[in-house]
Amino acid sequence: MQIGTVVKSNSHISYLCRVYGKLETERVPEPADYAFGTFVTLSPWQDSSIRLVGLVRDTLLLNPDFGNLGPRLSHAADLAVLSPDYLNETGVLVDVLVVGWLAEDSVHHTVPSVAAQIGTYVETMEETAIVAFHRDARDRFFMGYFPQLMMHNDPMIASLLLAVLDRLSPHFEQQGRVLAVLKNNLAWKARVVPAG
Repeated sequence: MQIGTVVKSNSHISYLCRVYGKLETERVPEPADYAFGTFVTLSPWQDSSIRLVGLVRDTLLLNPDFGNLGPRLSHAADLAVLSPDYLNETGVLVDVLVVGWLAEDSVHHTVPSVAAQIGTYVETMEETAIVAFHRDARDRFFMGYFPQLMMHNDPMIASLLLAVLDRLSPHFEQQGRVLAVLKNNLAWKARVVPAG
């Protein structure tokens, strides 16, 4: 499901996606569609065989009218009738952190060499695709982007990785002990590191 389009980049692997509003799509994404830890894909260019894989890392609410104390000629509810061309600029932005990429039959948990463009569609990933993204050639659990994300000086990363591990655990029961060690380590870091 398409949830929105890229409107800005913060870096080569961090993008802001503006979530579709009421008049932009037939099915407006619900908050659960772009929740914290949701896996999404982005195409670097139209009809590309490469798909960037990212995680929703943060949510930002946009309201340009906040603090605008000027006179109101129309009540907000009347604008649709009295001024149909009024552009509602409030919106939801989600910060997408790219953790890897897909190319035809190969999975890569590294920084991609290509970047997404302004207007790139952001789509949620199906559960089967998420699980396949985390399987190595021997069909075992693989999370190669883990060390890369842990190097970020961001207190949200431990919580993000915990959310990912919780989601993946039922699909990798044979590697349950490895996942449990990772979860315990992350839970400890999530409590201790922010305290300084």
